[in-house]
Amino acid sequence: MDKKTYYINVGTGEVLEDKEALNYEFEISATDEELDKLRELFEETDNSSQGSYSTSWLPWKVYYHNEANQEYDYYLTEVYRALHQLGSPQTKQHIESMNVLENGI
Repeated sequence: MDKKTYYINVGTGEVLEDKEALNYEFEISATDEELDKLRELFEETDNSSQGSYSTSWLPWKVYYHNEANQEYDYYLTEVYRALHQLGSPQTKQHIESMNVLENGI
């Protein structure tokens, strides 16, 4: 399968083909199958963020002892792992500088 270049905005979960369309954070090269997996990870991240929001205002819930927060962190880390795997050299370097893969988010 042929790989195409895509531009990623993690905050919005957007995958863009035109780098002029919007501000983007990362550049990747991916096949259709790899892109589908990345979109699934973004969807899971979004779903888990909704679950963590409902308990975020509870003062007695410690962040790391909350299952919804742990699920969100897991999927966000997996997004960054996928971006690192598919990323350009600049993308890989930037993600490595963030230290999100070894220690989690």
